[in-house]
Amino acid sequence: MKWVENKWFWLLGCFVLYANTLNHSYTVDDLIVVKKNSLTQKGIDAIPEIFSHSYLFGYDGREDESYRPITLSTFAIERTFFDASPVASHFIQVILYALFIWVTFCYLRLLFGENRRKLTVVICLLFALHPIHTEVVANIKSRDELLSALFLFSALLFYTKFLRSELNGNLMLSLLFFFLAMLSKETAVLGILLFPATHYFSFNGAPMLVLKRSAVFLSPFVLYFGLRSIVLSDVLIKAPIDPVANSLALANGFGEQLASNFAIFAKYIQLAIFPIHLSWDYSVSQLPLLNFGSLSAIAGVVTLLILIGLLVFGVLRRQLIGYGAILFLATFILTSNFFFLINCPLGERFLFMPVLGILIILVLGFERLAISINKNYSIALFAVICIYYSGRTFVRNADWKNNQTIYESALTVAPNSVKVHFNLATEYLEQGVGASSVAEKRAFFEKAIIHFKAAEKIYPSYSLIYENAGFVYSELAKTGVNKAETIAFFSKGLQQLSRGIDEFKFQNPNLYQNKYYILEQLIQLADNQVIKKKWQKEMIRTARNRKEKTEDDLFRIAFYLKEIDEDEKGVDAAIELVKKYPEKSPFLLEYSEVLFKANRFDLSLKLISAYVDANPEDLSAKSNKGMLLEINGRKDDALMIYEEILKQDPNQQHTRQLYEKLMRQV
Repeated sequence: MKWVENKWFWLLGCFVLYANTLNHSYTVDDLIVVKKNSLTQKGIDAIPEIFSHSYLFGYDGREDESYRPITLSTFAIERTFFDASPVASHFIQVILYALFIWVTFCYLRLLFGENRRKLTVVICLLFALHPIHTEVVANIKSRDELLSALFLFSALLFYTKFLRSELNGNLMLSLLFFFLAMLSKETAVLGILLFPATHYFSFNGAPMLVLKRSAVFLSPFVLYFGLRSIVLSDVLIKAPIDPVANSLALANGFGEQLASNFAIFAKYIQLAIFPIHLSWDYSVSQLPLLNFGSLSAIAGVVTLLILIGLLVFGVLRRQLIGYGAILFLATFILTSNFFFLINCPLGERFLFMPVLGILIILVLGFERLAISINKNYSIALFAVICIYYSGRTFVRNADWKNNQTIYESALTVAPNSVKVHFNLATEYLEQGVGASSVAEKRAFFEKAIIHFKAAEKIYPSYSLIYENAGFVYSELAKTGVNKAETIAFFSKGLQQLSRGIDEFKFQNPNLYQNKYYILEQLIQLADNQVIKKKWQKEMIRTARNRKEKTEDDLFRIAFYLKEIDEDEKGVDAAIELVKKYPEKSPFLLEYSEVLFKANRFDLSLKLISAYVDANPEDLSAKSNKGMLLEINGRKDDALMIYEEILKQDPNQQHTRQLYEKLMRQV
């Protein structure tokens, strides 16, 4: 038995279990903390800056509600020593997991006591081998879960040592580790409940003494929230939850949301006990919206009541089964969606620590039942579970090799998830863009289209579907074997983009830019002026319908009105463009010249006048304005213009000739 309790058994065992993740790529959201994070890319020098910003600031420049500076600092340190190396990242993940399991074993050994050492081994083995942990270990971004758990259980370990030894050094280390746990991920804050629980269940202390001694953990708790409030003081009220991120946001009223969430809760418990089918995502509409008549919703209610009952029973009788219930609820409740919605309806990573509480309950419960069961049967059952867990973990690790493997694996488990289809389609799109041969490109693009269509069927209100689908058709058009096929692909892409813009009124900038690109290609490929004019008019209509028009939108309106010879509207559009964006004023000169050659002298004058107003220092343009004033019969105004020019620069010979010639006529 002693060899099982040796630290190298746990450290090396965990390393071997996850060794097949070391050659994996970055997957899913890993890049937001590695290559696409401007702060971690700076390395160690960025650590002070990391502590002064929210979690996602280095990724998208916005201050969000998350504050995890310790986690980001590890990525910055890693960047300094290993650059952006997925091998190094995965190696660190496995080492952190192995350390966490060893710390957890040491803590539970003290919590359960010497007379229940075998029970501690059973719980920790099941916990270490549990397949639900694969997402946290194999997904680099989930280092926040790993660090938070490692620091929290280190804090619990040293607090337990303090209660046994009364050494203040152990207490100080416990306070420090708890503070680090919260700085790694904010969900560790409810870990504060585990300190009095540890004291109460392990040392039989009186309730008031337990509360008094554990009250010291309020100091790092308050310090964390003080620091967090200073850094995130300017963060706005949280925006509404995107239904794509959490399908519970689509619920028709609180009752449906609550019932659906109870069904999800039942799913969490099922995954904790029977981790058979695992997926990285469970978005719309993999988890259906239900009412309280649903069996799964009822199962969730019953399961929660049982947990609460076990908690009460455990507290009243000082039974460690109650500690298992507290551990589960304390580490799960903030991500449960019961009190507030988060950006995920169900995430396997959220069971990383809570599953330990479930295993404690199950093992202690089975211990009572096993009294009447043959010991050999118990050992055989335990062996079968360990073999299944380790095998399932090893196989599940392979799913996380790269984006394609993790998305494809999710397709069989969550076929009704819009994000599974969308992300898989986007991955095929990216691989198609990077493919070397036309045949490979087309194969990837065609697979991408299949899954974009599937995503659209599941949840048509997802704007990125139309944006990316339009883009993939543009890429397919580049592989066209003839002009007709190229036009056909561009036309299909245009249909997708137009649906997103016209039917759903999405305003994504990329939707418009992708549509503009396709229209430009169709204009160039048009076989006759009628078709060409059709696409030019569509360009104008699209730009006009945009709510908040950019410089590009206004320019396209003016430019294509010029192209289809709607000069009255085109001139007004060009002038409106330059009023907002003076740097576009050269377009006025170009357009004025076109109209001049077409003998539209009145409109040409209108444009040149607007240009001169924006560029009064351009004497050449001012002289041309004078000429147009002459042509339009406004000779006195022309003379005034010439006189202004000559007063500014007497050496303007061309203007002087025009002036003298006009003077002889009046």
